[in-house]
Amino acid sequence: MFYRFLLVGLFVLLALHEFRSYVNLFADLELKHVWKTNLDQSFYSHVNSFNETHTNLKDSSNQSQYIQKGNPVSHIAFLKIHKAASTTVGNIFLRYGYENHLVFAVPRGHGGGGPSLTPRYFLPPPRNKRYDIFCAHARYNREEFNRVLPNDATYIGIVREPFSQFRSLIRYFRPKSVLDIPGKNPVLEYLSHNEKYMKFGGPIDITYNKMAYEFGFPEELFWNNDQNRIQSYLRKLSKEMDIVLVVEYLDESIVLMRRLLNWDLRHALYGKLHVNKRNDSRLQFGSKVEKLYKSWAHLDYALYGFFLRKLKKNLKRQLPDFYDELAYFRRTRIKIDEFCSSTSSDYHTDTEMSFGGSKWNKPFVITKNNCENYT
Repeated sequence: MFYRFLLVGLFVLLALHEFRSYVNLFADLELKHVWKTNLDQSFYSHVNSFNETHTNLKDSSNQSQYIQKGNPVSHIAFLKIHKAASTTVGNIFLRYGYENHLVFAVPRGHGGGGPSLTPRYFLPPPRNKRYDIFCAHARYNREEFNRVLPNDATYIGIVREPFSQFRSLIRYFRPKSVLDIPGKNPVLEYLSHNEKYMKFGGPIDITYNKMAYEFGFPEELFWNNDQNRIQSYLRKLSKEMDIVLVVEYLDESIVLMRRLLNWDLRHALYGKLHVNKRNDSRLQFGSKVEKLYKSWAHLDYALYGFFLRKLKKNLKRQLPDFYDELAYFRRTRIKIDEFCSSTSSDYHTDTEMSFGGSKWNKPFVITKNNCENYT
């Protein structure tokens, strides 16, 4: 009998250890500030709390207009592309998953991901479970993703105008392959003589077709401009991705994504885009540099052009209700931005802002403490 109790005790201790380890995984997230919110205080106040404390709100009568048809999507694979507003969009999925107690793919290290979605770079999910949401950095490989994500996961990508993405990447990461070049204009020198600074057929530099690399393009296409194979891979991506967001049309993309996920609109709201204000007089990006980059980064331009055209076609098919929602989405975002900006003022006394219901969301409240998690 003694040994039976001892064995049971060991099992209990192991279970507690596993649970505690899983909870502590979130400390390694690149966006760890998202998890500062206490468990009893979600990013948004729930609608029940809203109704109890704000019964006299003017727009509360509109709550009945919002009717959710079907279940919201809770299994998501978001391909997080460097310097393409992916931290902003990734925060959307982090907040939604946190509020709904979903299981994330958590990177092992502090870089926000790894080269692949494999146990070497990501901590395993709890026993007998799969990840619900992936929204970290990892190179796209559908076979690897299928092994750890549910079969019904919705796949979401994002692209940005390639030269803007390249410019932001250089300023943020300051790669040695560029910054170590002497002279007043290392970017121009790098692109003018790229064969000198990057070995043909060797490791793919962070500056070279970075979006295409993270979308999993076959590596031989980086060195061989085979248009038939490039277009074939783009068609493959188009079939496998449920939606690809475009940074230059981010609000339109997010509203389309919200409809695809069947979410309450409040879950899809995002804060101001992060802008890298660091300046270096040596890093110049004039028209000559852009022209050189466009001829060099053939895959990124093919990728961006393909999904930009696809998005524009999709937008042309939308009914007036879509544009009504888009306008409402933008107004709501602006109000939250203004509220969160004003909370830093010594003269600001409001500690929360209430939003009425609409055809796309139930009433909700955002508080001063929520603003840090919102941006």
